[in-house]
Amino acid sequence: MDLGIRGRVALVTGGARSLGLADATTLAGEGCAVAIVDLDGDGAAKAADEITSSGGRAQGYACDIREAAQVQEVVSRIERDLGPVDICVNNAGTYKGTKAVFAGMRERRWGRIVVMASIAGLMGGFGQTAYATSKIGLIGFARSVALEGARYNVTCNAIAPGIIAPNAKLSPLYERMVKRVAMQREGEPEDVANTVAFLCSERARYITGAVVTVTGGMDLFTF
Repeated sequence: MDLGIRGRVALVTGGARSLGLADATTLAGEGCAVAIVDLDGDGAAKAADEITSSGGRAQGYACDIREAAQVQEVVSRIERDLGPVDICVNNAGTYKGTKAVFAGMRERRWGRIVVMASIAGLMGGFGQTAYATSKIGLIGFARSVALEGARYNVTCNAIAPGIIAPNAKLSPLYERMVKRVAMQREGEPEDVANTVAFLCSERARYITGAVVTVTGGMDLFTF
């Protein structure tokens, strides 16, 4: 199925590893030119090289996403190297990343923004007050951006993943958490990345302000 985003420029923050790398690889596979932005500049460059060696188009950029000036500067470099940013996938630095690209999307009347939240933002979690609060805040942010961008054909959606490999196994509660999943297994980074690609596509042009859970049914009531 053609997602209709071939030739689009995608910025992926936190793209050097794990979920971000899967996002970048999947979007490159759909024909996007991908800017991989990460605090680990060497990791970003390596990820870009892997995509390029597989026939895709990508470039890595080192950036401390917490610094607004750095974010703006790296977006300017991306625009010079690859072109205007059409797609912004926020695995880190959601506010600053979105702010740096939103005006251009609005002016060109096309844009896709994805915010990476967590099922913890919807369900809460014992001992996770601060984490869950930050993630529900991202959902509110995504819905507000969706409202601001809607009349300009700029969509913004949030993804709320559940237990995703390989980092999930680092938790001492891993076995207990998996038992809470209806499918009785963890998800893979590609499960999230495929959802990202769909939300960034022309196929999802009428979806905005949504929160898509990728949890294997962790958020369902199970016995």
